[in-house]
Amino acid sequence: MDIKLKNNNRNNGAGNNNVSANNDASSNSGASRNNGAGNSSNNSNAVNSSKRIIIAIAGIIFITIITMCFFPVVYRTAERQKEQQKAEMMRESSDSVDNDTVQTLYQGSYVLYVEQMERSGQADAGGLFLNLPTDDEDYQYVKDTVTSTFDEWKSQFESDSWNIDYCVYKSSADCVKNTDQPLETCVDGTVTEKIKQYYTDIVCLSFDKEGALEVTPLYDENISGSVLIKAFQNVDRENLLGQSLGGYVEAGQLQGPKDFKVIFGLPVSTSDTISLGDPYEDMTNYWVQVVLVYRASGGSILFLVSLAAVAGWMFLMTSRRIWNEDIPMQRPGKWYLMEVAVIAVCCMACMEENFYDIIRSYSYYSEGVDVLLGNNAWRAILQLGQMMVPLLFLYGIWYAALRVLRPVFFLGVREYIRQYSLIYQIFPWLKKLWNTFRYEVAHVDFSEKSTKTIWKIVLINFAVLSLCSMMWFFGIGALIVYSIFVFCFIKKYYDRIGRDYQALLRSVSRMADGDLDTEITEDLGIYEPMKVELSRVRDGFKKAVDEEVKSQRMKTDLITNVSHDLKTPLTAITTYVELLKKEDITEEERRSYIETLDKKSQRLKILIEDLFEVSKATSNNIVLHPMEVDVVNLLKQVAVEHTERFAAMGLVLRWDVPEEKVIVVLDNQKTFRIFENLFVNIQKYAMPQSRVYVQVQEYGMAPEEFVEITIKNMSATELNFDPEEITERFVRGDTSRGTEGSGLGLAIARSFTEAQGGKLTIEVDGDLFKVVIRLKCGTLQVEKEMEV
Repeated sequence: MDIKLKNNNRNNGAGNNNVSANNDASSNSGASRNNGAGNSSNNSNAVNSSKRIIIAIAGIIFITIITMCFFPVVYRTAERQKEQQKAEMMRESSDSVDNDTVQTLYQGSYVLYVEQMERSGQADAGGLFLNLPTDDEDYQYVKDTVTSTFDEWKSQFESDSWNIDYCVYKSSADCVKNTDQPLETCVDGTVTEKIKQYYTDIVCLSFDKEGALEVTPLYDENISGSVLIKAFQNVDRENLLGQSLGGYVEAGQLQGPKDFKVIFGLPVSTSDTISLGDPYEDMTNYWVQVVLVYRASGGSILFLVSLAAVAGWMFLMTSRRIWNEDIPMQRPGKWYLMEVAVIAVCCMACMEENFYDIIRSYSYYSEGVDVLLGNNAWRAILQLGQMMVPLLFLYGIWYAALRVLRPVFFLGVREYIRQYSLIYQIFPWLKKLWNTFRYEVAHVDFSEKSTKTIWKIVLINFAVLSLCSMMWFFGIGALIVYSIFVFCFIKKYYDRIGRDYQALLRSVSRMADGDLDTEITEDLGIYEPMKVELSRVRDGFKKAVDEEVKSQRMKTDLITNVSHDLKTPLTAITTYVELLKKEDITEEERRSYIETLDKKSQRLKILIEDLFEVSKATSNNIVLHPMEVDVVNLLKQVAVEHTERFAAMGLVLRWDVPEEKVIVVLDNQKTFRIFENLFVNIQKYAMPQSRVYVQVQEYGMAPEEFVEITIKNMSATELNFDPEEITERFVRGDTSRGTEGSGLGLAIARSFTEAQGGKLTIEVDGDLFKVVIRLKCGTLQVEKEMEV
């Protein structure tokens, strides 16, 4: 039984293993199928996308071809209407003549006449056109003026002669001309069809023997002959030349060419530059012919229908019902194209005239149909292809613009702008840039150069005005909007400056009223640097007030302490003097009283001397006698004098001083007094049976070398005073006044140290009392007294 059970268990385990293996294999195969399905789905989407692009392009080409099939109908209808309007305009022709061209041809006849006379060796312009006696006093001036005026005519005509053909005619065999066209054949009024195709206007100017002008219109497309003759007759040489002569000539004193004939022809190729027709009328006729005529002939309907067809094709290509799949509407890559699409749609409304130009080109490309029916089929296909390219480009832009705008129906306007708009993406950056600019303008630091900020304002103003000037008439409206914006900005800026000024004024008023604790928390804009300076002034005033309060308090303490310290020995002296007056005292008591009086008087003397020393130090009236002093040796001398007292208290000196001399230029007596006061202070306040550390160290290099003297001891009492105030006059660490002292020792030591260019500081660490003296090293260079 046991064996069977074991076998069964083993078989069950094997079965379980097989099941697990089968499950793993099936899951792996399932994952493989899923990955394969995903890859195949991606590949399928890519293939479908490529197919849709190809089908979309094919549809645009088909719409283009269909649109071109209607070109002949629109073109022929428009041409018929143009011919009717042209005939009507010819019947109603009036004074539509370009007077500048008439004047140019008139002056040109004079120029050509002078050149002809100069070739035959005759007089210059002044002599040819001036009918004035040579002995007249104004003759030379008038002649020079006529010559100068003629030179201007010549220069002007030479610059225009590139666009004007002429023929100076004497006979059919004697002609001077600047063209290969046979203009001389037109002199009898016969104009061949070949010449008519080459020229828009041909006119003959003839001057008889008396200089009288005769105008003969030989050919003109748009202007009647009578109108042209009238225009030339209105040109008066008296007026043209008399403008420069003023009142120096009279009627009949200026004459024209004689026995001279010239034929002018204005080529078709230069009709846009120079023509006898009024250019304004030409532009109006062009607009009528190209836009109004083609619009009335069905061109606008064809244009709108073709755009609607492309739009419908785009919606069909992006319809989910047609393709039975989700059409991706996400933004393509990193491109933000909403603004480009909107501009393209707006520009499409201005492309109507270009569409009519394409229709007008049918007269050229229609020749391809005739060639297509012949033998040269490839040339015909190329010509028709050239006609299709602009239409394909037009419809392609329209399709792409609408395709970019298509997702707005699925995403909504707000979400579409968020995903597709470039302005929306850069708006935070523009806002940050604008806020930075506003902050710079509102916080101009007048303590520094503001050239950079001023340049920014000037350049922005220049850019805006430049854009407005490019808008022609609409620039006036843009300038009005810009002016309103500038007014609002300056008004807001001015109000901000006013508020900042009032805040600053309030702060100054509070300071004037004695409120030195209130801080200025407002942002004062351009007055921000003044806020910093006012804060410094406030701190300075507050410090000065605190110092004054401290000085007054110390003055009161000084009077109290001096009164107490002077009163104590004086009271003792008075008491013992009264005792000495008694007659019943013994000799021993008398000697004791006298000894006490001597001590108290000496104490009083020392106190008064200390007061004088402090008074001199405070008023900088100390007389110093500088000499070279060995600081280490002087310290040891002072210590020797206090050896017995230190030994009595159990104080042990620990020295850490250099073995060599440390020379400093000092007043020996004043420095001795400094060290003596410090040792006396240790004797009074040091803990008995403790150690006193004296250290001398040199720091730095010449000429910045200095000596630092440090004296440390443990205090017998708690050090609960301010180290900064302990060196003031009559300030004692023993507030209970249990020890003798005036409270002037450290004050005198500090005053003498500072008078010699040094510094004395007190440091307290728990019960450790430390005095640090820093003095500059050096040798005596000038042996004389210094009064500080």
